[in-house]
Amino acid sequence: MQQPFYRNLQDKNLQERNLQERSFQERNLQDRSFQDRNLQERSFQDRNLQDRNFQERNLQERGLGFQNNVQEKNDRNVLVAATLTNNSSQPDFDSLRIECLQNRVLYEDPDFPANDRSLYFSRLPPYGIKWMRPHDIAGQFGLKPQLFVSGAVRFDVRQGELGDCWVVAAVANISENPELLYRLVPRGQGFHDGWYAGVLKFQFWQYGKWTEVIIDDRLPTKNGEPVFIHSGRPNEFWAALVEKAYAKLHGSYEALKSGQVRDALTDFTGGLTESYRVRGKTADLPRNAINILFKSLERQSLVGCGIDPIDGTSGRVLSGGLAAGHAYSITDLREIRLVSDRGEIPITLVRIRNPWGTRVEWNGPWGDRSPEWNSIPPEDREAMGLVFRDDGEFWMDFRDFLENFDTLDICNLTPDSPLDTPRRWKVAQFHGRWQKGISSGGRPVMRDESGKLVISETHWTNPQYKVTLRDTDEDEDNLCSFIVELIQKDRRKLKHRGTKNVDIGFLVYKYSKEYPMPLPRAYFNLFGFVERCDYFSNTRQIVKRFLMEPGDYVVIPCTYEAHVEADFLLRVFFENDNFTVPTDEAAELTGPVPPAIDPTVKEGEEKFKRFFYESSGEDMMIDCYEFRRLINTALKSDPNHQDLGIDACKALLAIFDEDCSGKLGFFEFIQLWNMIKLWMTTYNNAEPGRTMLKLSAYQLRTVLQPLGFKFNSKVLSALVLRYSDEQYQISIDSFIMCMARITQLTKIFKAHQQNGKAVFSVDEWLQQGLLI
Repeated sequence: MQQPFYRNLQDKNLQERNLQERSFQERNLQDRSFQDRNLQERSFQDRNLQDRNFQERNLQERGLGFQNNVQEKNDRNVLVAATLTNNSSQPDFDSLRIECLQNRVLYEDPDFPANDRSLYFSRLPPYGIKWMRPHDIAGQFGLKPQLFVSGAVRFDVRQGELGDCWVVAAVANISENPELLYRLVPRGQGFHDGWYAGVLKFQFWQYGKWTEVIIDDRLPTKNGEPVFIHSGRPNEFWAALVEKAYAKLHGSYEALKSGQVRDALTDFTGGLTESYRVRGKTADLPRNAINILFKSLERQSLVGCGIDPIDGTSGRVLSGGLAAGHAYSITDLREIRLVSDRGEIPITLVRIRNPWGTRVEWNGPWGDRSPEWNSIPPEDREAMGLVFRDDGEFWMDFRDFLENFDTLDICNLTPDSPLDTPRRWKVAQFHGRWQKGISSGGRPVMRDESGKLVISETHWTNPQYKVTLRDTDEDEDNLCSFIVELIQKDRRKLKHRGTKNVDIGFLVYKYSKEYPMPLPRAYFNLFGFVERCDYFSNTRQIVKRFLMEPGDYVVIPCTYEAHVEADFLLRVFFENDNFTVPTDEAAELTGPVPPAIDPTVKEGEEKFKRFFYESSGEDMMIDCYEFRRLINTALKSDPNHQDLGIDACKALLAIFDEDCSGKLGFFEFIQLWNMIKLWMTTYNNAEPGRTMLKLSAYQLRTVLQPLGFKFNSKVLSALVLRYSDEQYQISIDSFIMCMARITQLTKIFKAHQQNGKAVFSVDEWLQQGLLI
């Protein structure tokens, strides 16, 4: 007979995990208390004793299903909507609700009206849609509407006619956790008298911050039933209203068609979601998956798993008792050892829960009624944490899990999560943009016109973020774990304009102290990436977990093709105290670099003077028009010569025009001439071998640095927008004008500098600014 011997290999403090189990039981008790909310809601009716006429009106409207409102009420609705529309920002929710109560009207959202425009942007509804409030819908069954029915532990969430199963799955997942659910659906809301005014609020995570979305409670119906997400209970409406708020956030219901579960989980929780294929040809589950799961559960991550539908059909029960096309959640993981005559047998057990709580569950080894449990006495099972907390929950061997499940999703929560957890992720996040001509350099390797793979000339211009790994994991492998998430922003909101996601990805490079930050082009000619995302994809987000040696690295998010514009959010999750910083350069005005004397001037000074005086006239000075004729004549010998325009000449003349006369003398002209020659030489040598006469805007950063100017991305963006053409090329004329104005701005700043800032009077500012 086997004698049980157990050891939790991953959790040395077993008492702490048992406390976590007890906290879950306490949470269930809290969930059951949610059932008492209806009694609490009824207490709000007492507030209406101060206004019995209003209470009678509510009863009357409910009896009529809110369908036969008098014209006076409709007029008031219009007034309220008009008042709100005039506000430049979203109105305060409480003020809006109180205003509706005082005016005795039900709120109608002017920004997401009850019409076809809120349903579809590409077509009309296939049949007539009637917008109904929850009182109308529930009243058909003689019931009163509620946000939640029978607590917040498990919900029967059903998908409607919209193809947003990804939203349904996320809604069902979050419904298992009351703390997360109440952040999405703030507490205190409902349909009780004295509070209800037809308006509700929800909160969604949007690219680094929580955004409040206010809606009215009118829902699209067909034959009196909601056509989209709804509950199996005719008087429960939280899921349908969450979907409506989510649809408003993206512009329409149709905008929610097709998506990834991880996208909705991110928006509902703020977390970072890892998605893995467990089996099959595309399986990508890491070798250390067990360790990842232990750490994820320790941080209260939401862990889900699923089995693909068979022949497109969901719900089919397989031979092992599991259902195909069904979503499950993982609630615990334990490693034990059983001692037998053959020695110790290591076993990893995973506890899985069916969110719907049915008895359709695993009937194989370590299932509820399997003989394997006979080898461990009940008291030892409890001490080991091998307990069944709920109906629909079961254990199975992790090896069986790998053979029976297809997907694994881990939603890692941010440090501001409302869950009480002993360990939390350290998170760094950065907003960025890929901009043509500045920072949209594309992938590191491109194909030239002949189809040959070549190193990209612009990849180095992409945004760069330095990752410093010092604090290693507790796994005794002296390595550091971190997860990188790249999200492209706001593309779903622009679906109605035909905007599609772009192909995005990221790469990780080993930092070398021999090079400055951000890494220059020369680095990428010698070194390749050490890690990367699995593939470039047009999905909303790309996520990849890494396990790397301590050191300094550079993460470069990029689009697949160069010259593609999009906004993005980069997040990095660390297990321990490691960090990430952006590498954008700080502005430095060390220039302008003093130009060398043009030898042609020194050798033929008298001839040059004569040339100048012939153009200057009797006053021995030249204005901008004379300067233009003179400079263009002198530059004709340059092989890349292009005539300078009058605006460029005015900007150049202003550099040495100290008395604002609009004219220059000979020695000032010589200084300016030497400066122009330096700029032109730098311009012409910027891209050796280039066939076009213009300079690529991506090279502007490289050109400016040897001239004494170092700018960050925002300043470079302003320069490119001002001086490049529609092909993001900079002509010699535009470059000279750019350099003239940068030089003049530097001169003005240094003349008025006080403690790192330039101080001007109004007159000085206007005079200097107008001359630039």
